Amino acid sequence: MRSFIIFILISIFTINFSFSQSRYRFQSRFFKKERHRIFISVGATNFLGDLGGANRIGSGKFSLRDFDLQAIKPAFQLGYNYRMSKFLALRNAFTYAWLSGNDAYTKEIFRQNRNLNFRTPVYELSSALEVIWEIKRKGHQYYLKGVKGWTNYRYATYIYGGVALSYFNSKAKYGDQWYALRPLSTEGEGLVPTRKRYSPIQFSIPLGIGCKVRVSRFIEIGIEYTARILFTDYIDDVSTTYFDPQALKNANQDNGDIAAHIANPALQQKITDPLYTSTLAGQQRGDPRNRDSYLAVMVSMYYTIGRGFIPRLRNTHRLKYR
Repeated sequence: MRSFIIFILISIFTINFSFSQSRYRFQSRFFKKERHRIFISVGATNFLGDLGGANRIGSGKFSLRDFDLQAIKPAFQLGYNYRMSKFLALRNAFTYAWLSGNDAYTKEIFRQNRNLNFRTPVYELSSALEVIWEIKRKGHQYYLKGVKGWTNYRYATYIYGGVALSYFNSKAKYGDQWYALRPLSTEGEGLVPTRKRYSPIQFSIPLGIGCKVRVSRFIEIGIEYTARILFTDYIDDVSTTYFDPQALKNANQDNGDIAAHIANPALQQKITDPLYTSTLAGQQRGDPRNRDSYLAVMVSMYYTIGRGFIPRLRNTHRLKYR
């Protein structure tokens, strides 16, 4: 978390310092003509949790060394941006993203032997406050043949933070089928008093940094780097220790064998091997000290709804005739 915040601050400082030398000024009232924007975004996500990751133990939140190319999944976003002032905007968005993780993607021997996997869609509603730094150069509004000079140009950088509510439904693959993990209680959630069943609906904190440039009168194109601070460690259904397989079988009358296997599909089955003993009941299965998170890179298109979008009637009663 600390490294991500430092990254944001350094990036903002660098970008704005370079533009602070520019001779072009902000237009103090220009934002009032363009308060309303809708946007659509497409991008890619990468999950940071207990599954997969680097070929060593001990990665923390937002650690780029846990980036898995094999685990990249798509994301889509639809939102509305309301410009409140010269420097502030409110953004509301719906995001649909896929997350996945697989111990087969790492060569760290204990996690690879653990052999867990998951995937889940994430449906998210978010509201965030944007802080905007904008550079605008004013010139000719239209391209005229034979007329030389500056053309209108605008570039903006921004950071944002807010709150989001999301829903997930993690599944693991067993054979040729995918099974929902929460009903199986793979770590004994809901089966013993010390392990409560987790909720698929969770709050999170979206953070991001981005930039955008105007390409026409109403359209802007932008790119942003965003992260989600989650308040759960069960997006991947892995957090604490292995549970008694016989208790899992007894608790899942219809899918007892499936639950026991998905909870512990370890590759090593030799009793004398230390990898086998590392997956017995009570041994570490995940790390509850670090909650799950995920990163995303999004490319967006913004459409500005100008004043002319809604027709207005002229106040004819104020006209005077001579």
